[in-house]
Amino acid sequence: MKSVRVVSATRVVVTTVLVALLQACAAPLAVDMADNWKPVNALGDVPKEIPLKEEAELHKYQMLPTDSTLRMLLERWAKENGGSLDWQYPADLTLVSGLEPIKDNNLQRALNAVRRTYAAQKLRIQVLGNKSLLVSRMP
Repeated sequence: MKSVRVVSATRVVVTTVLVALLQACAAPLAVDMADNWKPVNALGDVPKEIPLKEEAELHKYQMLPTDSTLRMLLERWAKENGGSLDWQYPADLTLVSGLEPIKDNNLQRALNAVRRTYAAQKLRIQVLGNKSLLVSRMP
């Protein structure tokens, strides 16, 4: 009689575990999607123009988060101008908040703002004939 109860109880436990496992594997019903969706990579039959920012909004000479020192900033500007940087100043200089407003497409105007910002350091910045920048100290 005891063995029948044990077998019966075992069957109930096994059945309960199997039902629980089957319920855990059941997936919910799919959400009904609206009719206005499109696949991500669907291509159109004709090209469409995508407006870009105006050239006036894109500033070539400005301080970027990747610039960590004045030398790195001016080196990047020299490359963008088609030249290189000749740094003859005795030390590198940290960037200051006075450079943040510089946003220009004209290299000379941008360099004038840099000269004014670093006037106390007697910084001389010259654009050479080969589009390179020469940075030195004024006497």
